[in-house]
Amino acid sequence: MRKGFTLIEMTIVLVIILAFLAMSVPFFANFSSATGINTATREISTLLRTTRSYAIAKNENYDAVFDTTTTPNRFWIRDSATTTMVGKGLSLPTGVTFNAPVTVTFTSTGGITGSADVTITIGNAKGKTKTIKVYYVTGMVEIQ
Repeated sequence: MRKGFTLIEMTIVLVIILAFLAMSVPFFANFSSATGINTATREISTLLRTTRSYAIAKNENYDAVFDTTTTPNRFWIRDSATTTMVGKGLSLPTGVTFNAPVTVTFTSTGGITGSADVTITIGNAKGKTKTIKVYYVTGMVEIQ
């Protein structure tokens, strides 16, 4: 009696494995796009909170700057008075964009300039979106 696998048995096993792999590709594609939006949302909300902290600690206005003219979109913190960038700028993941005002200026009291809340929408080509809201009185940042 011979032991081992025939060529037909190995081929059937490979076909089954390839079928499972083909079915899992859409799942991983959706997972990847959602991860990019989630990462971008966390980075932007962290940048906004950090900008607010700078403004309160230094008793000066600081801006969160959003540049939609570059690909990928970029964002950074700057000193309002000197327009000097603080730290390094960050870029959104590939395929992710945001709809944001050019700047969100935080005051020394922790609020933002203007008389209305600011909403930033992060999205991708597949239509997935996340929203960040900044309340103008308190400067509180909320992911919705």
